[in-house]
Amino acid sequence: MSKPIYKLFHTRTADNIKFEINRLKESVIQKNHKNHSDEGVNLEFIKTLLSDNIIDYKETKPSESQLDCRSEWHNFLTNKTKLNFNECLLILLGINPSLAEQIDTDLYQTQLNDVSDVKNNFLTLILFQRVENHLLRERFRSNSINTEEFIKWAMDYKYLRKIEH
Repeated sequence: MSKPIYKLFHTRTADNIKFEINRLKESVIQKNHKNHSDEGVNLEFIKTLLSDNIIDYKETKPSESQLDCRSEWHNFLTNKTKLNFNECLLILLGINPSLAEQIDTDLYQTQLNDVSDVKNNFLTLILFQRVENHLLRERFRSNSINTEEFIKWAMDYKYLRKIEH
């Protein structure tokens, strides 16, 4: 029996996060140009995210880096028994989970009344505000998440779909 193949249920999730991160990038570039400052944002990391590290199934001839992103995204789901919170969040958003280490490691613990701590990092704020973040925190309340449980939950909530061959 072959391994199942997982995909994002809705590609618009990845499209939306790509749009939000792109807007952040433009804002940072504009702000940096005016003030010569990059306060609150790691522009290089944002550029890394936008350079084929967000899944795009609409590309008819995907680049090698897009294929690598898809493969890494899928391998996290099929080859790991445990995922951390940031990896799960990035998977839900269609972002390459290998970049999870570059995101605030306390995101899973951040509460609404702690949001002032997050306001200084705009990318973390974008991720914190996503409904996927809140649903994931509500369900798992931990930084160590069983991959099978995560997949089942994500499929139930229509974030992932399984394709049998």
